[in-house]
Amino acid sequence: MASGAHHGWALAAAFLLVGVAAAAWLAAALAAGHLEWRRTPLDLPLLLLLALIVVQLVAGNRALVDWALAPAPPVTTVVATVVADFPAPFLALGTVAPRHTAAAALTFAGYAAMYLLVVQTVRTRRQLAHVVRLLVVAGGLVAFLGLVDYLTGESALIRLRGHAFPARVSGTFVNPDHFAAWLAMLVALGLGWMVARGRQGPRAPSLAARLSVRELREQAARRALPLVAIVVMAIALVFTLSRGGLVNVATVLLALLLLLRAVRRVQRSLAVTGALLIGVLAFGGWIGFGPVLARLSIAPEGIAYRLAQYVASLPLLREFPVLGVGLGAYREIYFRHQPLAHQPEILYFPYAHNDLLQLVLELGPAGAVLGLLLAGRVVTDLVGAHLLGRGACPVDGGAGSEAMRSDRYSVGIAVGALAGLAGLIAHSALDFSARIPAVGLLAAALLGVATVALHTRLAAGHAQLLSGTVTVAVGRPVRALALAVLAAVILGGWTWAWGRAGSVRMAETALLEAPRAEALARAETVLALDPTHPEALVTRARLRQAEALRVWESPPAAGVDRDRLARDGLALARRDLRVALTATPSNPWLHLDLAWVEASDAVVQGRSGPQGLAAALTHGARAVALGGQSPLFYAGLARLAYSVPELGLQAAREAVARRASLMPEMIDLFRPLGLADIEWLALVPATAEDRLELAILLEAQGLGTASLATYRVAAAAAPPPAAAYRWALGEALGRAGAAGEAVAVLRAAQAADPGNPEVERALGAALARRGDPTALDVLRAAAAAADRKPFASASPRLAGLIERLAGDLGRPARYRRALAAYLNDRELWAPALEQWRELVAADPRDAESRFGLGIVHEATGAIGEAQEDFKAAVALDPGAARYRRRLAQRLWQSEQFFQAINEWRVLAEQQPGDVEVRLALGRAWERVGQPADAYRAYREVLKLAPAQQEAVRALARMEGRGRS
Repeated sequence: MASGAHHGWALAAAFLLVGVAAAAWLAAALAAGHLEWRRTPLDLPLLLLLALIVVQLVAGNRALVDWALAPAPPVTTVVATVVADFPAPFLALGTVAPRHTAAAALTFAGYAAMYLLVVQTVRTRRQLAHVVRLLVVAGGLVAFLGLVDYLTGESALIRLRGHAFPARVSGTFVNPDHFAAWLAMLVALGLGWMVARGRQGPRAPSLAARLSVRELREQAARRALPLVAIVVMAIALVFTLSRGGLVNVATVLLALLLLLRAVRRVQRSLAVTGALLIGVLAFGGWIGFGPVLARLSIAPEGIAYRLAQYVASLPLLREFPVLGVGLGAYREIYFRHQPLAHQPEILYFPYAHNDLLQLVLELGPAGAVLGLLLAGRVVTDLVGAHLLGRGACPVDGGAGSEAMRSDRYSVGIAVGALAGLAGLIAHSALDFSARIPAVGLLAAALLGVATVALHTRLAAGHAQLLSGTVTVAVGRPVRALALAVLAAVILGGWTWAWGRAGSVRMAETALLEAPRAEALARAETVLALDPTHPEALVTRARLRQAEALRVWESPPAAGVDRDRLARDGLALARRDLRVALTATPSNPWLHLDLAWVEASDAVVQGRSGPQGLAAALTHGARAVALGGQSPLFYAGLARLAYSVPELGLQAAREAVARRASLMPEMIDLFRPLGLADIEWLALVPATAEDRLELAILLEAQGLGTASLATYRVAAAAAPPPAAAYRWALGEALGRAGAAGEAVAVLRAAQAADPGNPEVERALGAALARRGDPTALDVLRAAAAAADRKPFASASPRLAGLIERLAGDLGRPARYRRALAAYLNDRELWAPALEQWRELVAADPRDAESRFGLGIVHEATGAIGEAQEDFKAAVALDPGAARYRRRLAQRLWQSEQFFQAINEWRVLAEQQPGDVEVRLALGRAWERVGQPADAYRAYREVLKLAPAQQEAVRALARMEGRGRS
């Protein structure tokens, strides 16, 4: 039960217990001298499914391994290939990853063994009651503990599940959704059991008799206990907040009522179901259904997300049309088709979140047919023949009315078990609950319970098998010995496989948690248990690669052949990764790791260019082919192909197209190559938004010429009216000093978007730079239109780029400040004073407005007011150097020397490379009679600017004074 028996020791222990049960059954058969096999309708489908899985394992993944480890193609192909050709469809491939298929085969065999053990060992009514009681009571107990854990806020069960879910009930399961699936099946079984335990007599004792007679009170209490367990499980299910769980339980109740109606036993089931719903509603009303409703409110988005994954998974049928991708191997191939909206660079989907679809993808058309055969056998035999009396039982259990069961006990339990399975199937269409061993084993047990109930006449004290049996006498010593040896081999292999799986899992967990210093030792521990373990091989390969490069980059030493040691280390890393690829050849990360090992080897051996990097680039392209839409693999190939720009720029463009945030990194990568303007354009997709962002980043990097060229291309490529792109180009031209062209471009933007305050502001600034007096009218127009939102029709990404360029685009004060600043520049102090005062009154915490007001006050002789304005601006924005610099100058001019020195000292800390600040400090210290501090300040000036003449003269003067 711990973690849903999903992994680690819990998984191994669960299936080892199944093996122990099978061993006990065989031992009992040997002791009895005969082995009796009770035939079931699922014997043939299960055998065929196991055979199909064996075929998958035998066929293996050789075809995919051959592609993954093939040598590099010709250089011309390498240079032109960003995405390697994936040689689909694979007609002879059995499984993408045999190790995962083998593990899944063991799990499926465990499910089958659980089903068969229930069928073969449960023969009497008492035995069946023990099984049902054990399951329902265990479910109620786990549900109760989960609710207590949830309501008290404690984490007593976290050691069993290994994951905290403070806002949802998850019991001992890792995932609340899987706990919900498990509970729903037990609720269904419990309801069926309640129906089965209904009274057979004509009338029940009165309430007074029940309360007065001790035996009747005890009997009533015993009958009520299962209902208590059912209500507790239903309440816990609701507070798992599982949307799939609610679909599950709704299907359970609907299937239960429909089946009982079909067998004319719906009256009591309605009473039991009503009691269940009343209990759940009462408890939910006490706690509050808010969390449940909140989860349901996001259901449409969740459904759309899942549907997108289902659609993205369907191409796997085309690529692996015969045997599928291999049972359990979906996790190793889906990221080839994972859509970009599902963030393939962050999220990993080991399951399809639809067990039915995933089973078809993993087993192929043949598996789908066998799955339908199995489901058809369940429906036609258990429901059709034995519940409805339609058709014949395929295992000699009668036909028509002879096969139909009518006793309340058998029908009630069977209907409950089948309803639980119906709910799980509905849940499996939305999640992967059946892949969780605790859920799968319970489903197998319920299927076995339904089979026993409908294929056995369960009279009190007597049981009659209604299905055929096959009996093998094992009384003869030779036959008994042969059977014992065969059983020992099978059970020994079973025990070894699960024991080894548990040991490997524990060692793998230790590896994942290992600090770097212990990683190699722990990887070796895992590889001692499993020599082809991919994660351990990758860990060892990366450590070997790092050590090889460290040796190669170390200083020369006598007797040490650094090149040979580096080559040998890289060869070992290469071997590890190639072995890992034989196990999981569709893993793009393995290909990328191998690409970097090959690239490192090329550097060590002095190979360069497309020919020298052919192996590295080939595996990089294979990583891209397997990584689907993930931008990380395109970016990885771009880094590998840095010295082959015709390939590297293509890969970078595809990476940026999938994640625009990679653009700065790609610019930094290719900047040392000195790309021409046209080559920079090849770095991004040919969209106006991408080119605008590229222009912004190039300008930030100081690449002015390339930036302007890119702004122009972005504006030319922009869809009409393109006002935002022309505005950005005009601003860039203004910053570059091309005021005339800036005005022309901004007038075109003004014509495209009349009344846009930001365009008007930019045009006014450009006109002001040219000394054009019409700038004042344009800036007044911008201020008048300040309440209009500029570029209102821009896309979210374009709006973000505009905001990056403009800074405070959303504040109307921006345009009035521009007008006021223009008035300051033209020394029109009276209107400037009016504008600044209105700005400060509107927003007293606007540092720029206080600073502008201080400039006006200083110019008009209001020195005290100016000083207070500068102090306020510094207090509002302590990091603005120009505010603090102006305050320091004002304080110095007012002969507040030490206050000015304090401001310059802060400036020196904020701007350690500013020569003027150090000079001001030197002058100030000298002025106040602190020669030692002045000397240090001048020395710092010379460290920054050795030829600074004022500092040189000051130091000479001070040193001469010291000598005299």
